[in-house]
Amino acid sequence: MFKGKTILITGGTGSLGNALTKKLLDNDVDQIRILSRNEHKQIMMESKFDDDRIRFLIGDIPVSYTHLTLPTKA
Repeated sequence: MFKGKTILITGGTGSLGNALTKKLLDNDVDQIRILSRNEHKQIMMESKFDDDRIRFLIGDIPVSYTHLTLPTKA
């Protein structure tokens, strides 16, 4: 399903990101991008997985970009 794909994991250094990264690496993903604002956790995760398919990005998605407008009933 993910063979040949590049996957972006936001908040990727947390427990869910670690578990998802392991699962994707086991399923022949092409590249994984980990977006996280915690550089220390990125360094720890990089040494834990030691896989050239993973790239780490320092950053954050501001709350203003995460608001969704839900339709209202008429």
